[in-house]
Amino acid sequence: MLPRQEHQQEVHAFLKKHLSIYDWRFSLPNGSGKEAYFAHGSKRSYFVKVGVEIQRYLVMAKIGLTPPVILHGQLGGGLSVIVQLCIPGHKPSRADYREHLNEVARLIYTMHNDSRIREALPPAASNLQRDAGVLALHHLHQKWEHHKARVPQVADFVDNSLDQLTRQVDQFSGEGLVASHGDICNSNWLFASAGKIYIVDFDSMSMDDPAHDMGALMWWYYTPELRQQFLDIAGYRYDDEFQFRMRTRMAMHCLDISLPREGSFDKFAPERYEESLEDFRAALEGRENPQGYY
Repeated sequence: MLPRQEHQQEVHAFLKKHLSIYDWRFSLPNGSGKEAYFAHGSKRSYFVKVGVEIQRYLVMAKIGLTPPVILHGQLGGGLSVIVQLCIPGHKPSRADYREHLNEVARLIYTMHNDSRIREALPPAASNLQRDAGVLALHHLHQKWEHHKARVPQVADFVDNSLDQLTRQVDQFSGEGLVASHGDICNSNWLFASAGKIYIVDFDSMSMDDPAHDMGALMWWYYTPELRQQFLDIAGYRYDDEFQFRMRTRMAMHCLDISLPREGSFDKFAPERYEESLEDFRAALEGRENPQGYY
C-alpha cells in the first residue's frame, strides 16, 4: 500500500507557488479515500485532494453544491490536485437529515438533473437501468473475487447473494440515468455552520440509475413514512418498481462498501469481515436499517 502522504512535499510546493503563503501546516482528514489533506496557512484552512477528476468538482462548485474550488492544477508527475476552502460545519446526523429534508431533496434533484454535471461525466453506453445495474454488478463481482479467498467463511453466502442480485437486476425494465453521486453516506455531506448544505467527494460519480443514490439515502436516513415526501421533491415516483430497484441497488452498495476501494487507503480485515456484512444482509432480505433512524 502506498503511503498516505506520498505527495505531501509536492502539494506543499504547489501551494507555496500559487498562493504565495510559505508557512504551511498539514493534517490528515478522517477516512481512507484518496490522498487528501487539510492545509493551514496564513490563518486560513483549505482542503486539498490529489488524483481527482477536476471538471466535476469545478461544475459542482459553480452550481454551489460543494465548497468553492479556489485552485486546481497538476503536480510534477501530472497528478491532478484541487484546493477548496474549508467551510466550518459538521457531518450530519440522522436528525439533521430529517430536519432538513426539503433542502437535501432539492440538492439531490439539482445534482441528478443539471445538464452541466451530466456533461462533466463520461457518457453511459446505455440509458437502460438494467444495463447500469449489470455494469455495477460486473464491477462488484471483480472486487469480490479479488478478496474472496481471504474470507472463506462467508464465500458461499456472498456468491449466492450475488446470484440473487443478478436475478433481481435482470428484472429492471425502465430507462433514464442521472448524475449519480455513487457514495451518498453522511461522511460525504457537510452541513455548514452558516446554514448551507454541501455534498463532497465525487470519486464514485457516474451516470447511473437514480435508485443507487436514492436507495442509500432512504434506507440509511429516512423512515418509511418520510420517503414519499422526499421522493416527491427529488422528482421520483414512490411506486413498487422504484422501491424494488432501490432495495436491490442498496444491497449491492452495502456489499461494495464492505470491500476496499481501488486506489484508496482502505484496509481489509478478514477477521472482522462477517460483521461488516450486517447492512448487506438486512438490505438483501428487504429489512430496514438495523441501526434504526433515531
